[in-house]
Amino acid sequence: MRPAIGTPLWLQLKHALRDLATFKLKPGDQIPVETDLCDHYGVSRITVRQAVTALVDEGLLKKQRGRGTFVLAPRLAQQLVDTNHFLASGFDAEPAENITLFSAENMPAPDWLARKLNIAAGDDVYKIRKVLAVDGEAPIAYRTTFVTAALAPHLTKRDLSPPMHVILENVYGYELSSADEIIEFIVADEFRSSMLNIGTEHPLILVERILYLESGQPVDCSRAYYRADRFRFQHRLQQQP
Repeated sequence: MRPAIGTPLWLQLKHALRDLATFKLKPGDQIPVETDLCDHYGVSRITVRQAVTALVDEGLLKKQRGRGTFVLAPRLAQQLVDTNHFLASGFDAEPAENITLFSAENMPAPDWLARKLNIAAGDDVYKIRKVLAVDGEAPIAYRTTFVTAALAPHLTKRDLSPPMHVILENVYGYELSSADEIIEFIVADEFRSSMLNIGTEHPLILVERILYLESGQPVDCSRAYYRADRFRFQHRLQQQP
């Protein structure tokens, strides 16, 4: 540590621990305990705790009560755009074996959903919920998709394992022309925390998508919730010729 350079010691230590976790340790490895870090870097316990807490908050490290602090696996990178199909990104780009159907039911559309789907409140919609889990872990994301029932008769009797856009195209024969997508950050409430096996107030990435037919009629509205400590979104920007 170099006190004279003007950068706070905890921030210098944070950078050093980031390098340690990124280049010398692998996911699942434990970082040195607090006293060893104090001795090695010549800093106080407060400085160590501040640096470690910052990396925990960023999703690089994870504290386990009574065990220590461990390196987390890198966040899963989600492409915002896929060149093969304009809808084959995010949740829809995940391997099929990682996605499980959680529930499928029919329900009347509440006011907020009716406005998004351009239907009357109380009209029938299908509610399809799927969860994403990797390597047998607890779910790290889930998605709820609402489909206008009048546009997809008997949907819940179909094979729901493919992405919804594939079902709408291949089973119902629709031409899907566009989608509006909004990405925002929220914190988990009791229901979302139970779905993802996390604490309330845990940060989540919410991706809401409204999908349109060629006529401009919305056909479905989906809301995907990703654990913010397990995902990042990336998109390459390139000048068009």
